[in-house]
Amino acid sequence: MVNAVVQRYVETDDGMGGKDYRWENHIEIEGTLDQLTGDEVLASDKLGELSDHIFIIFEIVDVKRGDRFIINDEIYNVTNVDNPNNLDRHLEIKLKYTGERYG
Repeated sequence: MVNAVVQRYVETDDGMGGKDYRWENHIEIEGTLDQLTGDEVLASDKLGELSDHIFIIFEIVDVKRGDRFIINDEIYNVTNVDNPNNLDRHLEIKLKYTGERYG
């Protein structure tokens, strides 16, 4: 099992009529991470990784498209959340690895 922190991009009032936008920790969950596809690309003289993953959890939690996962200090963007057949048994969360590190 893999531990993940789910972060949500939130808007807060800055107290001076403006808005601040930042990632805030939303929930912590535990599940299984599996790579679906992967490739290496060369862009701007830099080797990068592109990969799609699926994160499976056996509970129903508040995760939605647009959230991001922090797993082992690496950032993954949520691209889809599926509750198969609406049975509320598990969630299949598709993630895209950004290649960025958290921290």
